[in-house]
Amino acid sequence: MKTLINTLSVFLILVSASSLVQAEREDPLQVFPQLKRSRRIVAGFASFLAASQSDVILSEESFIRTSISDESALLKELTGDDVQASGPQCTQFVRQSSNVLMSLAGIAYSNCFNDADDQVFNELSKISELQLTREQYEQFNLLGAFRGENIFVDPSQIRDKLLARSQALVNIPTVSSESLDALRVAFGEIRTNFQSCMAAAQARLADNLKFASQQVRAICAREASKQI
Repeated sequence: MKTLINTLSVFLILVSASSLVQAEREDPLQVFPQLKRSRRIVAGFASFLAASQSDVILSEESFIRTSISDESALLKELTGDDVQASGPQCTQFVRQSSNVLMSLAGIAYSNCFNDADDQVFNELSKISELQLTREQYEQFNLLGAFRGENIFVDPSQIRDKLLARSQALVNIPTVSSESLDALRVAFGEIRTNFQSCMAAAQARLADNLKFASQQVRAICAREASKQI
């Protein structure tokens, strides 16, 4: 009876920890509804710029969801009876490793934003009627909201920056139709490059989480020792 109680206690702890991590991982997804709402308050060229940057940012959402799903699958493995039998230390290390891997992926995703951010500024700086400096650009730069931040660590910082910068978009002067056409093409290329960067980063995370899963089976579930 005592053994059964101890086993149930370990199971409840693991399930609670897994649910907590999943709840924490849902928070990054709240960045995207905030962005969708903020797009409605601008018009004119500001609307085009907001929509174009938002399209880049919103294309990240599927990668974030996949990352969360992959991590959840790993954490679910920790609730197996064979894994629990090895004691809490092994699963604790795996959970810590998972958190580190997600944080590293967050940095990689931010790097993708940094690249897209620099590309957008380079395109806007070519438009003579804007006469845009980097300092001016940063005031309404939505992509820059991710610079120096980590969507898996502190997404609230990103949400706050997005809100502040989307409100600043109303002060942007208009541009010629020729410049607008060139920007449409440029933003299409920037979005494609961004998605390729995100896909590569997400694939690395998936590989790392898969390796962690293999460690769960080999070490925590002791499958490696059983083969000897």
